[in-house]
Amino acid sequence: MLLRALPTGLVAVGLLVSLAGPAALGQVPTFEGEEVVVPGRRPQLVPTTPAYVTVIPAEELRRMGFLTLGEALAFLAEVSLRTAGAGPGGLTQASIRGSSPQQVLVLIDGIPLNSTAQFGVNLSTIALEDVERVEVLRGPYSAIYGNALGGVIQVVTRADARPQASAGGGSYGTAHAAMRVGHTWRGGIFTLGGQFLGTAGDRPNSAASRWTGSARLVLNGSGPRSLTLTVSHTAGLSGLPGPTFFPSPTDRLTDQRTIASLILAERGAGGESTEARVWWLGDRLSFTSPGFASDDRGSAFGGAWQRVHGLSDGAVLTWGVELEQVRFVSTSTFSNFQAQATTAAGYAQYDVLLRPRTLLGVGVRYDSHPGYGGQVNPRLGFVHFINEGVRLRGGMGRAFRAPTFFELAFPGCSNPALRPEQAWAADLGVEAAVRPGLVARLNGFYTDARDLIVGGCLPMNVGSARIAGLSAEVVGRLGGPWLVSGNVTWSSGLDRGTGLSLLRLPAWQANLILRYAPRPDANLSLLVNYVSAREDLDTSTFPATRVTLAGYATVGLRYEQKVGDRVIRAGVDNLLDARYETLRGFPGAGRTFFVQLGSTF
Repeated sequence: MLLRALPTGLVAVGLLVSLAGPAALGQVPTFEGEEVVVPGRRPQLVPTTPAYVTVIPAEELRRMGFLTLGEALAFLAEVSLRTAGAGPGGLTQASIRGSSPQQVLVLIDGIPLNSTAQFGVNLSTIALEDVERVEVLRGPYSAIYGNALGGVIQVVTRADARPQASAGGGSYGTAHAAMRVGHTWRGGIFTLGGQFLGTAGDRPNSAASRWTGSARLVLNGSGPRSLTLTVSHTAGLSGLPGPTFFPSPTDRLTDQRTIASLILAERGAGGESTEARVWWLGDRLSFTSPGFASDDRGSAFGGAWQRVHGLSDGAVLTWGVELEQVRFVSTSTFSNFQAQATTAAGYAQYDVLLRPRTLLGVGVRYDSHPGYGGQVNPRLGFVHFINEGVRLRGGMGRAFRAPTFFELAFPGCSNPALRPEQAWAADLGVEAAVRPGLVARLNGFYTDARDLIVGGCLPMNVGSARIAGLSAEVVGRLGGPWLVSGNVTWSSGLDRGTGLSLLRLPAWQANLILRYAPRPDANLSLLVNYVSAREDLDTSTFPATRVTLAGYATVGLRYEQKVGDRVIRAGVDNLLDARYETLRGFPGAGRTFFVQLGSTF
């Protein structure tokens, strides 16, 4: 079948598909629309993958006024955010289908930030000015990435050389400015970009500032070969107000992250390709408080080689090998330790057209680690086109989350015998073109997790949990100038060890983006986010006690006006000034306003 993506300009764009016509018998279907990399580690169109993947394009990121990755993920189905501190100085982490933030793999251009992050990746440290798109992969198809039990979030940075500039400000003294310049010549492209983001904060000691810079050089050789060098660096300084029951008036946090990669790629006919990559990641997290200080530094060096074959029967075989060496040093007032590890991995993915309307994907990955040995993670998925307006997709697989260095080596509170957390997961979904330009989706998922790491001193592999859920989504054009992206997710998570519901997992979540675009140069959007009550821990007591956080709803507005090559955006978040917490003791921000100006030269 032939699928065509419908560009609606909404957050969930990339899964808007409608059948345009039948494929020739015995031929691989020809698809159009959003292209993604994260499901199969090669470029492919969204409708051809069994994975539940969402693409958020750069245009939508900027239209909504989002400045950090954490803000951009707030309106996706089956994704929830955990925020300790509001605004750019806060800590924002993602949970996919009830996973912990450590179980979500975060990539920037294929480089795994989790390699050095010990407590999960803070999405507030990832600026969006230089981003081309964000890909979010849920569930079992993350198995091909190894250390990704819950899902994968991939940030793809821009490759074009178009100069741009933007600036803005808003409530709580928030301000940002960004500039990007570039040059194109016959043999390549060079770009240079920088961004500043700062805020006075909505609470005492919550001021923050962040600088981000990036550079990219692309050299196009003879034929289809290219060499790409990218470098990025971000550095932030922020206060830590602490929870409301234990305020911290002077605590400070400094963080840095540097990424560098060199990619040699060769593209052939029929989608064949060969890619060799080397990369380096370095990060630092320093904390100071009266009577205590800590300094954690990590570095990772990796290499990868991948080959994509187009086979004679129309099938595609993708396979590759990876090698990664990680070093970590932790120094604090009361303890010090250092650790290192080298991981080798190999993977393969085979995609084939079984029948004119049915595609099948089979994959496997093997990881070898000196501490916990080998890990084999298979995956299986399918796509079947029931008729010209309905697509059925599903998959199952096993994935793992490796123990962190803190869990393995922290003095007095670690366990070097820890095994990786394991989970089998499955999902099944159906998508239907309700009418041209409007698509509805229903998706069910189930995860069975074992060997979960629980406890502080000493951590043990004793946890077991099951998570089940269902999500419904509608995306597209309602009619005339009205466009919609709405979803609702029901989740149920059970800790088998205690018989209690999983912490921080809401039973219900709902999101709505309703846009009115009477003209191509102007649009007005309504944003609604609802999260139901969920269980959390109150750490103001000893031992910590379970409490129920109240459900909440926030409402936002956006207006965008284009004048030639310039654009003006204005918005308000939490319009009704709702009082809520995403984590116990860390209140969300009240009503906030912002204005942004942008220009393309």
